[in-house]
Amino acid sequence: MYDSKTLHHQFKDLRLAEKLSYSIGEKITIVPSEIKCLKSTKRSSIYKLLIQKQNGYHPIIFKVYDSKAYKNEVEINIYKKAYPILKEFLPGIYLIETVKNETWVFMEFVNQIRGQLTFSPYHFQYIIPSIAKLHGQTFESRFKKDKTIWKDWLPVYTSMKKNRIKYMNQTIDLLDAAMRDNRINHIIKPYYPSLIKLYNQGPDFFPELIENGSSITHGDLHMQNICSKKVTQNTPWNIQLIDWESAKYSPVWFDMVVLVELLLGFRKDWQPNAEKIRTQCVQIYVDEMRKYGITFKTNPMTLYEMAYLQRTLERGLHTQLRRVADNREGELLSYHLEKISTWGKELGIYK
Repeated sequence: MYDSKTLHHQFKDLRLAEKLSYSIGEKITIVPSEIKCLKSTKRSSIYKLLIQKQNGYHPIIFKVYDSKAYKNEVEINIYKKAYPILKEFLPGIYLIETVKNETWVFMEFVNQIRGQLTFSPYHFQYIIPSIAKLHGQTFESRFKKDKTIWKDWLPVYTSMKKNRIKYMNQTIDLLDAAMRDNRINHIIKPYYPSLIKLYNQGPDFFPELIENGSSITHGDLHMQNICSKKVTQNTPWNIQLIDWESAKYSPVWFDMVVLVELLLGFRKDWQPNAEKIRTQCVQIYVDEMRKYGITFKTNPMTLYEMAYLQRTLERGLHTQLRRVADNREGELLSYHLEKISTWGKELGIYK
């Protein structure tokens, strides 16, 4: 992470205000006293800058990627190479600079949905059409038409089998450790024998997910990564998505279960109506995908459940068990276990 004084000097040395002026289309200046770090990790740092234009002051986002320790290749190339195809789903990209071992990206500031209103199940209808449009426009043959753009940097789900096996083996180790952990062994014990049998059958539990089609998926559709300049209760939202580091070419239903099921898991007040919420969201998605000529051979609700189980067995359960092992909250652990048991029995993989 840089301090604001250091960044200000680097901006001057690299003549970044001039470069931004050219890309934005009018003269701007960067206000040195308004350089604020919003988030910093080993992988990247995010800053909010204030620029002065003719009509006043405007915030923009400046993101620094450590390209030496972490390649961050996927997200950088989403902004650099795939922008012409995906720009309606992204904030505006003003400038990308390589500075020593770092990649600097200057982009439009967009507000997260979170914090703009109290989100309710009703509001899914304003987000799902944009997700379906992303999927529809990059679905199967449409993705392959632009294969030179994605070549060599975008992960393809079907080529990631070794990595998925690795995570599942780690999950087995975490389950073994959990059985020795007095804090959670009573939670794990009823599920443990069936889970071990299930993991030994992996990593691919439902070929139907591949058979029903893949596209570009964002991979991390929680409320902090879904943005819009302005949201209201009763008008369509212009959606932009941020933090694309988990993007890949994968079964389309993975995005839907992250978007919907993550909120259902955390919002206990929604759970009495969970089945109704899922059904309505799936129907919205199916109707929207039909606009792009896409229909599904397998029952959509079955695909939704399959996608949840596949993704949870690959990463979701691993994440929750790791959080507990690291003395953090594993808020969704019980939720995942119950769903694996219930839906797994319905779909014939959990015994």
